[in-house]
Amino acid sequence: MIDWTALLVNSLWILGAAVLLAAFSYHYWQAQVEGTSVRVQLERPSFSRPFWLGFVLIGLGLMGTSNRWWETAVWAVFTVFSLFNFYTTFKK
Repeated sequence: MIDWTALLVNSLWILGAAVLLAAFSYHYWQAQVEGTSVRVQLERPSFSRPFWLGFVLIGLGLMGTSNRWWETAVWAVFTVFSLFNFYTTFKK
């Protein structure tokens, strides 16, 4: 039988990791096309938004897979920090 809750929770952190990989990959390619450094690309909002969104998804997924209360609390703090940074990318 499929554990749908575990599937959903684990798909969150996997999706977050995929978003991070896609953001890094795209901006690495964009740096080569534009002839700029990767550092310049990584400072753009087009990178920081998916970067922080990926960490929010990873935090949510790992928070859902935690077995101990303190582990859940650590991931919750990480997720709130990532969510705050994701929110601030829209203020720039």
